[in-house]
Amino acid sequence: MSVLLKYFFILRLRCYRAWRRLFRAPAAPPPALVKRGQDAPLPFLEGANLPWLSYGNDFGANAWSPAGGLASPGKQEDLRRHLRALRERGARVVRWFLFCDGRAGIRFSRAGTPLGPDERLFSDIDCALEAVVREEMQVVFVLFDFLWFDSASMFNGVQTGGRSRVITNTYKQLALRRRVLAPLLKRYGRSAAILAWDIINEPEWATRGWGGGSIGPAVSFPAMRRFIRRVARLVHRHSDHLATVGLGNAAGLPLVRGCGLDFYQVHWYDRWDSVAPLEQPVAELGLDRPLLLGEFPTRNSSRSPEAIVAASRLSGYCGALSWSLLAKDKFSGMQGIST
Repeated sequence: MSVLLKYFFILRLRCYRAWRRLFRAPAAPPPALVKRGQDAPLPFLEGANLPWLSYGNDFGANAWSPAGGLASPGKQEDLRRHLRALRERGARVVRWFLFCDGRAGIRFSRAGTPLGPDERLFSDIDCALEAVVREEMQVVFVLFDFLWFDSASMFNGVQTGGRSRVITNTYKQLALRRRVLAPLLKRYGRSAAILAWDIINEPEWATRGWGGGSIGPAVSFPAMRRFIRRVARLVHRHSDHLATVGLGNAAGLPLVRGCGLDFYQVHWYDRWDSVAPLEQPVAELGLDRPLLLGEFPTRNSSRSPEAIVAASRLSGYCGALSWSLLAKDKFSGMQGIST
């Protein structure tokens, strides 16, 4: 991300804070996080991003893996080992990417219209949930990644990205919700192993005026909000679970406020500390929902993971999920975390 764009985010958030100080009374702290239909607040959520065994290939089949993902032969032992590693590090909640950039799990027509889940999707999810239950954990499934909106690419018969029209086209989005998401939520909507559905990971990077356009066609701000609101409604209609969106940083909160989410979620890396310092009380953001720290670095940070979790507790976050066990990037270093 360019330095200019970073400072644009910082300036926008500072202007928003100044407006609040001048024209609005100080906001009360956000409510505690509770499960739908219950009154008792949940304890501070300690967990981690898995976030995949193989990006986009854990759930469903494609030309690379016709036998599917997690339920295919030989995958279960790897899955158990990784979840056990998270559990031993104290994680009780795991954030796990589902459809990612659209490379598996959904059948599409030649025109790119969703036709329904593929024949391996549900067996792979069944396998994942069995493993999560065995380790006495809960999962937050991330439905889509911002790379869903990337420019389309074809690799050995598999399309990655190029799915923006599924969101912006009225008919295709309706097909996605009715043929894919509704059956998914109806099937798993009462599973105690699922805590929440994270609708889109870091949607700002696909939204016009918020960082979108650098990876593929940008979706307008109103169109992205409409999609998030409609999927949140679908989650509540067909499940007992919570709905959230994993924002790239706190500057993206205006994108999701008022969309019917049960809790907000922001990600924090050192480069965003000037946007929203970890020490800033959540109450100062004036939110009407609890706030989760959905990602934070476990490598190449000026702070230790333990210090980040402690700061998020003091600031009033409802939980913190580390990044990550298996993503191979410069911020993933969970192999070095001890409990």
